[in-house]
Amino acid sequence: MKLQHQRLSLLYKTAFIVNPAAGGGKAEKTWRQIEKILKESGLTFSVYICGSRGEAKEFALQAVKHGSELVVAVGGDGTVNEVANGIDLEKTILGIIPLGTGNGFRRACGIPGGWWESLRGLSSWLPRSVDVGTVNGRRFLNVIGIGFDAAVAEMAAEKYGRMKGYLPYVAAFFEKLGQFGHFAVSIQCDDQTFTENETLLVAVANGSNYGGRVSIAPQARIDDGKLDLVLVRKGSKRETTYLAAKVLLRRHLNDSSIITGRGRQLEVIADHPVPVHADGEMTGNLPIKISLEKTPLKILAPV
Repeated sequence: MKLQHQRLSLLYKTAFIVNPAAGGGKAEKTWRQIEKILKESGLTFSVYICGSRGEAKEFALQAVKHGSELVVAVGGDGTVNEVANGIDLEKTILGIIPLGTGNGFRRACGIPGGWWESLRGLSSWLPRSVDVGTVNGRRFLNVIGIGFDAAVAEMAAEKYGRMKGYLPYVAAFFEKLGQFGHFAVSIQCDDQTFTENETLLVAVANGSNYGGRVSIAPQARIDDGKLDLVLVRKGSKRETTYLAAKVLLRRHLNDSSIITGRGRQLEVIADHPVPVHADGEMTGNLPIKISLEKTPLKILAPV
């Protein structure tokens, strides 16, 4: 396919917020191709290039202030999360060109993984309303991870960040497997209470996938008005490795180490500080309060 001969259109006043470091740095080269195609199509748009963590949110705020109706996150789940925290849910539509490693949220939305297909979709898809959550006042779109998976995400970024693809997470998983203990947790999920003294991790999912094909909550849907709770009890190294394989096969929910629930409002407390991530980005420690926003997010995605 000769992409330079494909002309595109944009139906809204549009801003692109680009994280050139996404996908191990591959996003920078890909964005140059995308920008060339947009310009050859004669389109007018704004571009904001991120240079540090947190800038995508600030750029989204600026874009909305300057009248952008469609704000497109060009990067991974972290970039999408920041942009979602900067837009006005009442006035702004979110777009995604997935250029990260995992891109879990785009899977939940049905957005294609290829950048050309997702770029072309901006010309044809209609806005779709999806749920958006908050954790201690900060928005999230995909999954809140508590405990072991947050510790893995933190180590992957800090210690193994120079590795490519999923290797940082694989390396961090096996290293943390021998280090991470357990925690006692109490979870209020709407009118239900869950307690567990030997907890490995807790996930609160709007979308089903962490990233890639790792589906921690296969039954979660982004437009059903509910968040899915998955609690995993601590097991031996062998049991945890086996459970991880079952997660990859989406056959883990019937395991005896799993507790599940569903609700709109949750509060999670533990017996000591436990790390938390939101859409793969570290966001402090327990305790946390999680809820769904009353106003849905409008996103350009296949119906």
